[in-house]
Amino acid sequence: MRLPVLISVCLSLTTLTLSAKVGEFSQSRDLPPLKLAAADLDAILLKTHALIAAANGPLAEQEFARESVKLGVRGHEIEIPHFSMASSVAFPKEVFRFSYTYYRPDKPISSFTLDFGDYSRRMSVSGGSADQVEAITNLLENDLLRHSTAIGGAMFRRVAGLCLLVALLASLILSSAYWWNTRCSSAMGMLTCSALGLSLVLLVPWNTYLPGFVLYQSYSPFLLVRYAPYVAFVSLVATLAGIPLWYFLPRWRKRHISDEVLQEGQAD
Repeated sequence: MRLPVLISVCLSLTTLTLSAKVGEFSQSRDLPPLKLAAADLDAILLKTHALIAAANGPLAEQEFARESVKLGVRGHEIEIPHFSMASSVAFPKEVFRFSYTYYRPDKPISSFTLDFGDYSRRMSVSGGSADQVEAITNLLENDLLRHSTAIGGAMFRRVAGLCLLVALLASLILSSAYWWNTRCSSAMGMLTCSALGLSLVLLVPWNTYLPGFVLYQSYSPFLLVRYAPYVAFVSLVATLAGIPLWYFLPRWRKRHISDEVLQEGQAD
């Protein structure tokens, strides 16, 4: 007798949950890595806030709209229990976590959430109007994608870092053995590039240079500081490319010289 009763209770709870959600539409988007200034985020938030206010209308006398902003600063989370501009908050030059929540029940746009961090970047909109929900979602997504980057995030760093670490360790061992047996300059070049590449992978703060999300209070006026991630990335690519170049380039030169000597001998 207990099993039918249990099934009946579960079905009742499911029915109540579904009936409570009737007329509620939602849209969610997972975004690529984002990199933007506080002023850029302010412009996006103000635009979205105005669209939501226009869709929902003014607050009635006993209505409420709950909003909050959260910032992750040096491992600590700071919560502001109201709508606040990102540029008006005093934080260090860069922040790697940001979230914004809007909630006003039983409206065309009843909830709106942004949750940006190193591991994931997600936005979600829900409400009673499917057209308004979809329109705001698409508009916000397009605005944020203008500030997206091709690479970054914790998962990318872990996978890429592990692959590079294994490859560079293998190259370091093989080039060391090659140099020990031959003592030639190409082997030394391969060994040097392998050691430099391994040092870059281990010592460069890639969690700062390739984050999943970063919000700048303002961009640095110093070009070297502003473009340090690109410099580090290009340096790593150059050291990786140098390993096969040091191996093949001397052989190509030697073969080219041999062909020229052979052609001169045939001409004589």
